[in-house]
Amino acid sequence: MNRRRIGSLVFLAVGLAIAFFLANDAPQEQHVRVVLGSGAPEVTGVTLSYLGAGGDVADETHFTYAPGKAPRVVAHEPKLPHGDYQLRVDVAATPPDASTEIHRSVERQVTLKGGSAQVDVSSAIVHD
Repeated sequence: MNRRRIGSLVFLAVGLAIAFFLANDAPQEQHVRVVLGSGAPEVTGVTLSYLGAGGDVADETHFTYAPGKAPRVVAHEPKLPHGDYQLRVDVAATPPDASTEIHRSVERQVTLKGGSAQVDVSSAIVHD
């Protein structure tokens, strides 16, 4: 092999290594499922906030539901880099025996790495 060919192969290998490194740090589609459970019919709103290592909000979304129409499992597919996040789930609900909406917040540590993460917040949708 001559030097030119070896140089081209080294250049290609370095380029591929850089591309691989950048691809791992780039935002990727993640799959998050939030379980509301049997309290779902009472839920009128869900806000998901993904907090990064520094506490900054990396992504946030809000779902609004008509009374009795919230699903038992809320699916969200944020585009975030792989890593650890603090997921804050804010739930607004109107229990049948209440005249006003109640708000509950739950925080859970989640690791997003391209697979599916599931967070159960059904225990937060309870009657006082």
